[in-house]
Amino acid sequence: MKDNLELLEELLLDDNGLLISLRVGDGLNKEKVNQVYKVLTDLAAGWKGQEKIPKKAVDLFIDIYPGMLSSSDYYSHEVAIEIMDCCDKIIDLIKDCISY
Repeated sequence: MKDNLELLEELLLDDNGLLISLRVGDGLNKEKVNQVYKVLTDLAAGWKGQEKIPKKAVDLFIDIYPGMLSSSDYYSHEVAIEIMDCCDKIIDLIKDCISY
């Protein structure tokens, strides 16, 4: 069974991952978005009180926001707003992951 960090990487970067599908113009996959929210929530709970998180997590966290935000330029105004709202929620969840 995959751990949450591997699952997050898959949800974001696999061939049909959230960041990839946005970059190629397939739109915002809301099912994947909800899965990313859940994984980030689970990671934050698991890391609560820890002074360090895995480097792999930091690498993923650095790429999520700019990757999604830059992809929003390819979509209609309405979809771009959805993507930006999603980015904001993901950043809030990442902040939960890195605060102790």
